[in-house]
Amino acid sequence: MRCAVYVRVSTDDQRDNGYSIDSQLRMIKEYCEKNDSSIVDVYNDAGHSGKDLMRPEMQRLLAYIKSKKIDKLIAIKVDRLTRNNYDGFWLLNYCEEHDVKIELILEPYDVSTANGEMISGMNLVFGQRERKEIGARTKRAMEEMALEHIHPSKAPYGYIRNKDTGHLEVAPY
Repeated sequence: MRCAVYVRVSTDDQRDNGYSIDSQLRMIKEYCEKNDSSIVDVYNDAGHSGKDLMRPEMQRLLAYIKSKKIDKLIAIKVDRLTRNNYDGFWLLNYCEEHDVKIELILEPYDVSTANGEMISGMNLVFGQRERKEIGARTKRAMEEMALEHIHPSKAPYGYIRNKDTGHLEVAPY
């Protein structure tokens, strides 16, 4: 079987807690070896959110699926493909339309069956919820940092970071 592999991480937390790109690739390669599947290409959207399908490698993958050069799309979990309910079902139908089977190695259900589609849909709902929670936590953290006069990255143009307090100050020049 000709397989396309899709991997993605969007945060340092995912990278540091077991879903690094290298970890995903290792698991998928082992899976493919055990299942006599050959990897045709790897699509790596490291650093991109799963909020939609508008990611560079996902777009390249969609074009490849359309060309009918693969039989399977392999990822470790559905939330690596997308964290959006609508996009998940759209992708499932798109793959089905182009005779590409989706295999999720850490979610071992057959998405081509009614029960598998239902479980996949439930996982998409949870993934979408988690994406919204991540956004809300990030917003709260950024608001808190602003209240404490902390800028999370390099000082913007026209400001310097006070070495003692870590706060931003208007540059004297």
